[in-house]
Amino acid sequence: MTNSVPLAKAERFVGDDSLSDLIFDNIPDYAFIKDDKFRIVKANDAFRSMYPESAREKIIGYTTLESYHPEEVEACIKDDKLAFASGYAECYETVTFPDGGVRTLFTRKKRFYDANGAAFILGLSSDVTEREHLVVQLRRSNDALDEFAYIASHDLKAPLNAISKLVTWIDEDELPEGAKENFALIQQRVSRMNKLLHDLLIYSRVNRKHSECETFEFSEFSQEIYDSIDIESTLTLQCASLMVTLPKTALEVVTRNLISNALKHHHCESGNLIIDIKETPELYQLHFTDDGPGIPKEYREKVFEMFQTLKPRDQQEGSGMGLAIIKKVLDYYGGSIEILDTDVGAEFVIKWPKVDIRVNPI
Repeated sequence: MTNSVPLAKAERFVGDDSLSDLIFDNIPDYAFIKDDKFRIVKANDAFRSMYPESAREKIIGYTTLESYHPEEVEACIKDDKLAFASGYAECYETVTFPDGGVRTLFTRKKRFYDANGAAFILGLSSDVTEREHLVVQLRRSNDALDEFAYIASHDLKAPLNAISKLVTWIDEDELPEGAKENFALIQQRVSRMNKLLHDLLIYSRVNRKHSECETFEFSEFSQEIYDSIDIESTLTLQCASLMVTLPKTALEVVTRNLISNALKHHHCESGNLIIDIKETPELYQLHFTDDGPGIPKEYREKVFEMFQTLKPRDQQEGSGMGLAIIKKVLDYYGGSIEILDTDVGAEFVIKWPKVDIRVNPI
């Protein structure tokens, strides 16, 4: 595994010619080729530059791990073995360069065969140090913004509640009719602000803690959410029955907001809300269909942005954040949501992967 016998010549590698050498040596990535003994049989100038000048002559024909402890060797060639076995492997590596600089490399390894049927792996390492640094900075910035939103919305609730109580006390006194209308308007605005701050708190908390997968019956789950929503409506709920395994808390945020929207925006005294769910080997597909006023095609992307409403808030109370919250949850869990064309009402389609593909979201 750590055979240190050098190859007689780098030309052992079949297929070399002046053009391929020119291309290989000028690849901007750190490029190398290894044989099935994990020895480097070819390396471009960029790859060689990762080693001190005194060691560059002992790269070709060697594993470069000859002086390592066996356990360290095993760890270093783990991805090589995977590439030889499965055909491909990738990983992030931290490398200290001869100048003392520490860089982060993203390395991809691809298996191939020469004209004689011998197996090799081609390795390409990209320097992603700056990108990773920017990702960390952006993540910290987003965390700080979320923290600010949480603190600001939490702290603003106290004075708003005080204003609401004060208005209620004044309204109990004998006041001219015009004054009573003005105080009612103030109370309405305070209530709207409280709703906005409540949804802002939810948005800032989304995905702070991931929801563990649970197994539960979907129709019972949806009915409980429907019954708990404090919105007067005569909509009839129809929900498919299926045992599912999903992040229950996260799904509740999505389901509650979609049901609330259907109840709140329906334009008739009675109507229907149908929730269907189907299972495939890869994902769950959920359909939320109502027979309400629907969403015009030109607004179907815009409604997922924050603070977007289709009606003025004096006509329809709401923060305009419900669908933005849903999209943020689904983005985190690798899912998606879209609005389909329907003759009547609105139909939301959600695709929720079974495999957890969260990757430290920015």
